[in-house]
Amino acid sequence: MAGTSKPIDVPTPRALASAARSNLGEFEQRVRRRPGFGGAAACLVIGIVVMNFVANGPANLWGRGVVVVGLLIVAAWVYVWFQRMRGGLYLFSEGFVDAAGRRVISVAWSEIRSIEGQGTQFAIGSLPAGSAFAYEVAFTSRVTGHEAAWRFNTTYSGVRELAELISRRSGVPVTGLTDPYQL
Repeated sequence: MAGTSKPIDVPTPRALASAARSNLGEFEQRVRRRPGFGGAAACLVIGIVVMNFVANGPANLWGRGVVVVGLLIVAAWVYVWFQRMRGGLYLFSEGFVDAAGRRVISVAWSEIRSIEGQGTQFAIGSLPAGSAFAYEVAFTSRVTGHEAAWRFNTTYSGVRELAELISRRSGVPVTGLTDPYQL
């Protein structure tokens, strides 16, 4: 599977601790995340606007405010991007742990109740502007005993293969849309 682990890809301490609390067994592989192109494109546009204000913009409070706010938005996106890239999905023999930024979710294969592919179409007015695809994994939480859901989208390398792997290990078939590239 593309983007899976190398010998140096070890889980973060938080992911290991979460896996140990949930008794997920031995670590097997890491599935990396990749940055979203939408956020990168938006940051590029904001960067161009900020640079235009620096070079040609008004030298008043509003012009300086646009520059500061634009730079803060770009810096925040870069920070979130690095946090997202540092984590990933860690597969263990008895389940998985998803660590992205501050979020850490651990799910045992036996807790999974359904895996559903979902597509979303975006429009501006009546013009199509894009689409998004994600798999939603429903599971019963060990802590609360309630049904919960976890979504993973195309920011994971090999999302289709990952859904098939989770399906095989949990014994739960993938339903709904099954191909993220046929939206």
